[in-house]
Amino acid sequence: MTVALLPPVTGTPGQFLVGAEALLEGPRFVRTRAMTRWHRPRTGVRYGDGRLVYSFWCTGHVQGGFLSCDTPPAGDLVCGMCDGKSVGAGQETNGPAGRELVFSPRDINPPKNCPASRSSSLYEGLPGGRVGRCLACGDVQPLRAMGGPYNPRYAIVQHPTGQALVEPCPFHRWRQLTVRNGRVVCACGRETTS
Repeated sequence: MTVALLPPVTGTPGQFLVGAEALLEGPRFVRTRAMTRWHRPRTGVRYGDGRLVYSFWCTGHVQGGFLSCDTPPAGDLVCGMCDGKSVGAGQETNGPAGRELVFSPRDINPPKNCPASRSSSLYEGLPGGRVGRCLACGDVQPLRAMGGPYNPRYAIVQHPTGQALVEPCPFHRWRQLTVRNGRVVCACGRETTS
């Protein structure tokens, strides 16, 4: 049995992610022989050199040489933080009997404010120079002078995320958007689409 994995949101620069693939599914439980308990994978990445890395809900990880199973053997311990967070986030629906668990991971849902807010490059100026079209979400918003006397710039105002928000990078989500050749891309080089 496999479970759906979340995107591996990271601040790792793009040059370290060349050839990396974000996995959509993974095993239900994993551990190494040295670990004292089974963990639930939250994210998975297959690197270009063939390495397979699973990160856990409890912030640990495994890299190669690990065991996996659908149900841990009787008497084996399971990491409570991993189990609770994975069920609470909806990765699986069978939580502890009689309790409803809730956990809402950040960076998975689109942000409340557009990631291009206050950007001096992620907008296209429209005639008149007072408004611009946000390249990240497509909304038309006012342009303002920002930055104060020592760092002056002209930028699009902070605004709610529009309906046409670009697709997130599987590694950086919407945190590192930039413009290259007139297109919005993640700073790691992965294309985004609207």
